[in-house]
Amino acid sequence: MPFPISFLADELKQNGIATDAPELLQHSALLTELSYALSPVMHEGKLQPYGFLVAEKNHHSAIKTTCDKLFIHLPEARRIADGCHSFSMFKDGQFRGVFIAQYAAYTELQLVQLQQELKAIICVTSADGVTKLFCDAGIFIHQYRSWQKKPSVTSALQSIHRCAPQAKTETLRDLLEFCFHDLSSRKIGATLVWCLVEPSTTELENMNPSFALQQIETRVGSDRSVAVLRHLLTYTDGAAILDDQAHAIGVGAQLKYSEASKRLIEPHTGTRHTSAQRFSYDFAQGIIFVVSSDGPVTVFSDGMSVTDLEVRLADEIAITSLEASPVLDAAGFDCSSEVTCQRCYKQIKVQETDSGDLKKQEKSLYCPVCANFLYSVRCSNLDVHVVKTL
Repeated sequence: MPFPISFLADELKQNGIATDAPELLQHSALLTELSYALSPVMHEGKLQPYGFLVAEKNHHSAIKTTCDKLFIHLPEARRIADGCHSFSMFKDGQFRGVFIAQYAAYTELQLVQLQQELKAIICVTSADGVTKLFCDAGIFIHQYRSWQKKPSVTSALQSIHRCAPQAKTETLRDLLEFCFHDLSSRKIGATLVWCLVEPSTTELENMNPSFALQQIETRVGSDRSVAVLRHLLTYTDGAAILDDQAHAIGVGAQLKYSEASKRLIEPHTGTRHTSAQRFSYDFAQGIIFVVSSDGPVTVFSDGMSVTDLEVRLADEIAITSLEASPVLDAAGFDCSSEVTCQRCYKQIKVQETDSGDLKKQEKSLYCPVCANFLYSVRCSNLDVHVVKTL
């Protein structure tokens, strides 16, 4: 039975979906379609997959150049649109036919890429009854009568860039999407070492990958060759080593770390994360991505845990967003400086922010790598992170 529209509208507001995908609440036809997607049709004991998309007003041209269309009625469209090859299409709150994509979107990563290409909201219900809403802010997942949110990799990309400005944006995005929307969604635990500069022969020998891949084309960002890397990561222990273009150099590498990093950096949750964080301290020319088999992705640079990507309950995220500190306006005063930690000798960037809207407080500054106390300062906000030097 379809969800009552008024109940569904309230649910979208409570879970922050109305903020990230407001188009869904602007037209009753879209709420009706979402309600239909959340109540999939059963046929001979099997749930029928379904998908629809909502084209934004400013991006109709992307739809026109990326598909063929079938002009049929909505009841027939619901039987055809499988959320992989074809989608019911809505513009300005009205049904406009069936969108037939130029390529099938079998996986979560392919659906993310399709959403980015079309600048549309995409809703897909799979044969196991899980509904996913793809939008610019990330993915909202409906399962077992609750909504979860899988955030966009954009915020993680920005966090990494401020610590490692040398990282190439497109390659970094490819790596984050591969980790979070491919490996993580398949529950594949893995460690990837992205070398921003070519590792020396000695460094490569120390990592000692058990399977060299120089003669095999495997690059993150390539739909065809990345399947080889995924397969190897699934059935090979150890880390994958990637060059600056995200081509795989080898897999099965052992991330050996120094006694200094062991002394300076406290154990992280799990052996894989601890090894990666300590190795990143020693191997400054790399960024380390760790995918847990239960889903979360953690990124390390220069011994610092830079960012995490994980699925959380959507209503918890909505509450956290409401309780977050207000965004500073132009009247705020920013003061940035760089210091060298005298314990781990990493370069640290400190940003102090004063604003008339926020109360000043005495804040203690600690190294984000080794937790060494640096100094105290009186300000409204304090942000500190490591800065990579090559």
